[in-house]
Amino acid sequence: MAGKSTTALATIVVLLSLFHGTTPFIAPIVFRTVSNGYCSCRMTKVSLHRESPANICVERTISFGENNEQHDPLLNSLRLEQYRDLVNDLPTVFAYPHCYEPHPIAKLAADELRVQLSNSAEFQANIVNDEEAVGKMMGVLVVQHSQRGVKNDDRKQQQQHQQQLGYLKAYSGTLPVAMEICSEEYGFCPPVYNRFGKDGFYKRGEAKLNELTRSIERIENDPKRRRRRDHLNAMEESWEQKWSSAKANAKAKQKERRSLRKQQKSMLDEAEYEALDERLKQEGAEIQRSLKRLKLQNEIESEKAQIAVHETERGLQRLKDVRRAKSRELQDRLFDRYVFLSASGEERSLLPMFDETPLRRPPSGAGDCAAPKLFQYAFSRGYVPVAIAEFWWGNSPSNEVRRHDLYYPACRGKCQPILEHMLKGMEVESNPNDAVPAAAKEGLDGAFCVLEVLYEDQWLVAVNKPEGVLSTPGRALEHSVYSLARERYPEATGPLLVHRLDMSTSGVLLLAKDKDVHKALSRQFIERSVKKRYVALLNGELGKNKKKKGRIDLPLAPDYINRPMQMVSEDEGKPAQTVYEVVEVVDGVTRVNFYPVTGRTHQLRVHAAHPRGLDLPIVGDDIYGARDTDRGRLCLHAGFLEVTHPVTGERKTFTVPAPF
Repeated sequence: MAGKSTTALATIVVLLSLFHGTTPFIAPIVFRTVSNGYCSCRMTKVSLHRESPANICVERTISFGENNEQHDPLLNSLRLEQYRDLVNDLPTVFAYPHCYEPHPIAKLAADELRVQLSNSAEFQANIVNDEEAVGKMMGVLVVQHSQRGVKNDDRKQQQQHQQQLGYLKAYSGTLPVAMEICSEEYGFCPPVYNRFGKDGFYKRGEAKLNELTRSIERIENDPKRRRRRDHLNAMEESWEQKWSSAKANAKAKQKERRSLRKQQKSMLDEAEYEALDERLKQEGAEIQRSLKRLKLQNEIESEKAQIAVHETERGLQRLKDVRRAKSRELQDRLFDRYVFLSASGEERSLLPMFDETPLRRPPSGAGDCAAPKLFQYAFSRGYVPVAIAEFWWGNSPSNEVRRHDLYYPACRGKCQPILEHMLKGMEVESNPNDAVPAAAKEGLDGAFCVLEVLYEDQWLVAVNKPEGVLSTPGRALEHSVYSLARERYPEATGPLLVHRLDMSTSGVLLLAKDKDVHKALSRQFIERSVKKRYVALLNGELGKNKKKKGRIDLPLAPDYINRPMQMVSEDEGKPAQTVYEVVEVVDGVTRVNFYPVTGRTHQLRVHAAHPRGLDLPIVGDDIYGARDTDRGRLCLHAGFLEVTHPVTGERKTFTVPAPF
């Protein structure tokens, strides 16, 4: 029954026969573990030498319900003799998986995995050193083998408690080496469902889809199709020329007839003029009939060419529709196989989890991320999750910002609905982004003292927004510059805020007290007549291929899978340009000035961190880089803003020095 740990016995009997010679015989033994309906495989080798008896039966019985580390080859020991303070300070609630700083004990486990990856020739060759390869998200989950409740003042219990701690490891997606080899050599948690199993429905369905794809490509690349389309296009171009020429000729003839009538009216008697007029009418009518015949002829010829093209295109579209339907059917069937355990023992498949999401369907790759694999294996074995850590290993994807060896939270687009289900029954921290920042709590009573006013008159206000305060209310957090301003200026009309700064960014923010002033100031931002300067600290020094001063032009689009991240996209992104200049470099930290030409979300953060930008994340950027525990903030500050006063016409300059 789901949710109840059952003890499964796996008995493996291997019959081995000796061969002549001195070379040992290596026999693979497959251990299949079953717990709560969840299966995994592990390869082991037994070596028998010539001195062994002629016929040997090797039998091993393993009880998987006891949560004993020696019975689980995927559970790794944590050597904590030198880190007793970590054991005494384990988290009492589990971290919110989409925004957290890994606990030191999880970092310790992650460091052990890093050593293993660094010493692996396969990982170095296929992920790190291959410039065309894209890296992987690696994850570790520290778990307890039994319930907590150890008293810190009992040394014997502490030692027992240490022995009960271990960690699991997993990777997101698949690897460019055989999955069986990975499970055997590296001890990663298996996938929730192995879609690539031999003779499985997915492989058969994928083969049929590939066959349809090849048929579609054959039709798309068929020279006859290209010739038919070219013939139709040539006919249409020729028709446009013929029709334009015929219409111009008809118009010229009409002008000639009109001129002839006017010329001959005074020179001919009534009967002669009537005869001329009739002849000219007949001539005009014949020209119109010739135009109709020309049009009809073109329609007949064009229809023949269109039929030939449309027959091919309809057949092509039918194949595409069949492929789309079969792909969706295969995907739904696959999603149905992904069944996830929760901490409370509830099982649920993928499709229902995503019913409330905007797309109402799981995105590609959902369920294959590291975090769901780790929790699935832990819950199936009855382990208690303590702390998690995920880090990127290898090259960054071309569109996203992922830096080698840095920690990242679980993605939202693929993992959030899954983890909301899986963590039911566990005590989990609330989203820290929904909490009111400590720096802003003083303003909750409506006092505006939390914001430093740089300038104020009867039309506008310039304030110094602190780091950690929203510009406008969020979905879960009402407290913001806007809410404070509304309380301070209840008579103000219009949207108040002329522009926005990210929650983590400090600096000059402009407010308008009435809608007309707001409209005038907003127009200046749209027309880019506003001058802005940001100062930032970058984590490192620019590479030799980067200039000290220049312009970054990388179009940006929302990364819906990894909200709130933005990604570089030439196809879907909006134009984003930033001018920059290096100010100084001190102790390996680069201070730069940014002059944004456009104002896209996270523009400066992405342009700083992306390899095609400056390839250096901003210090303290916990989205595109790493948190800075010393400074405790994102080191990005809007220090200069210059606008034209919409009423007086003066150029107004607002400055505030960077607090870092």
